[in-house]
Amino acid sequence: MSFLFWSITFSSLILSILALMFRKPKFLIIAAFLILPMSLYLAMSPSFKVWGIIFPFFFAGASILIRKYTIWLSIILISPNFLLVGWFAYVVLNQPNV
Repeated sequence: MSFLFWSITFSSLILSILALMFRKPKFLIIAAFLILPMSLYLAMSPSFKVWGIIFPFFFAGASILIRKYTIWLSIILISPNFLLVGWFAYVVLNQPNV
């Protein structure tokens, strides 16, 4: 289960990079659906009540901005997803052994 969770999460980040490189908004829509399991998992925790649901909408907003040829603003919208996945991977990998 965790292998599928992390592979889908990292593939959404790779798709977002490809969407920016080739200016394909449909890749960002696919990336939004792929990051949905992680955002729903975070929405169930008390720390990320509303914030967990917002992360897929960053990809959707960036896809609209790619259609309007404002790439710099779409990069800004995508960056919180990279920070979230990086932070979450750091927390999971550095858990203390009990």
